[in-house]
Amino acid sequence: MHMSLDTHRLRSFLHVVELGSLSAAARRAHLSQPALSRHVQQLEADMGVALFERTGRGMRVTDAGALLAERARPLLTQLEQLASEVAAQAEVVTGSVSLAVPPSVGMALPADVIEVFREAHPQVALRVVVALSGAIHDALVRGSLDLGILYQPVRSPAVRTEALWRESLWCVGGPGEFEAGSALRLRAVLGEPLILPAPRHGLRAFVEGHAARLGAGVDVPVEADSLQLLLELVRRGAGRTLLPARAFADELAAGRLSAARVTHPALERKTLLAWSAERHMSRAGRALAEVVRGRARRRKTG
Repeated sequence: MHMSLDTHRLRSFLHVVELGSLSAAARRAHLSQPALSRHVQQLEADMGVALFERTGRGMRVTDAGALLAERARPLLTQLEQLASEVAAQAEVVTGSVSLAVPPSVGMALPADVIEVFREAHPQVALRVVVALSGAIHDALVRGSLDLGILYQPVRSPAVRTEALWRESLWCVGGPGEFEAGSALRLRAVLGEPLILPAPRHGLRAFVEGHAARLGAGVDVPVEADSLQLLLELVRRGAGRTLLPARAFADELAAGRLSAARVTHPALERKTLLAWSAERHMSRAGRALAEVVRGRARRRKTG
């Protein structure tokens, strides 16, 4: 006996067993009656035995056919379950992935991303680091980082970006320096010493670009490549800085810093999701990017 059992033929066979009619079984299987009849005939040829007795009143299953039907039903159920489990396994994301965020984004966003991603993809090893934008950019170019959050401008052809949200920069001063609701023109802000990161970081490049468009310079007597140090220097009166509100919200609420909105023009920049243009993004990377996008949408609306 040549064994070559086909699940489609077995299902057609079971339909005939249950309905006792080729025409009714064909309708249930969404096949033409000749096609279903061929399935039954081919199955009988494979088994080497008659499975039905053809009568004027329909199809009557033989003893061999009844035995096959009894064993085939649980077999097909197991095969369907196996196919479902294999398909689900193929959807499981594994491997490792890394994300870097600048400290000015705040800790709520990366914490949310970690929580949501770990729940959705527990088999992926996730590494999240906090670094200034220049270091994030360099790590993306080197290929030592999968995803990063950067600020405009990003002009490197080795890095691809997409916008996540927009945010305004505030002029941040020491305690009591600005009253609540204060506003300063950008030219006035640039007329005072500013404490900023080094030129390779996004904040410095963004501020200097706006200053150049006004025909003004930027006086940076102290460079600080640490958000915590930058805020401490401002608090001590060493100078002012420019930051998004989330970067100093706790210090402002505690009265340790004050801030004024920047106007004419306002300093509004895009926050970007960035990745290497020269490396293939893994499934884990794509899954992480989708989580970041989702949390960014909540951030914009929240």
